[in-house]
Amino acid sequence: MANKLTDMSKIRKAIKLHCSGKSKLFISQYLSLSRNTVKKYISLFEVQGLTIEEINQKTDLELETLFSHPPEESISPRLQKLYEFFPHMERELKRVGVTSQCMWKEYIKKYPGGYQSSQFREYYKLWSQKVNPVMHMNHKAGDKMFVDYAGKKLQWR
Repeated sequence: MANKLTDMSKIRKAIKLHCSGKSKLFISQYLSLSRNTVKKYISLFEVQGLTIEEINQKTDLELETLFSHPPEESISPRLQKLYEFFPHMERELKRVGVTSQCMWKEYIKKYPGGYQSSQFREYYKLWSQKVNPVMHMNHKAGDKMFVDYAGKKLQWR
């Protein structure tokens, strides 16, 4: 099963084998773990900066909390300013005639050293997916018609 927490005794053995110079492929075959799982726990061990003695002194519960919560990534000040701009951008994009290109120009005026257009849009897409998850609608093809009204209203004469 994906993202299932591995037994702590296997993690201890994997780290011990890694410290003794064994390859990740050997460790994964020896402990019946996937190579990606072995790489994940070894990289977390290296990021934590602990020694094998410190790992052996910890209880299983302490190891579980240590390896189940990876360290948080720090965000650069430039990216932080961009993320602070996005809520304003989201409100503005709901207005008629406002495009992401217009919002990027406004962002560049405010932060001249900011991200260029392609990265701006990519980060907005990632931010938007976290903040506003998409609802997928399952339906039979041709059974219903969905219309998305965007832009100015259509006028009939």
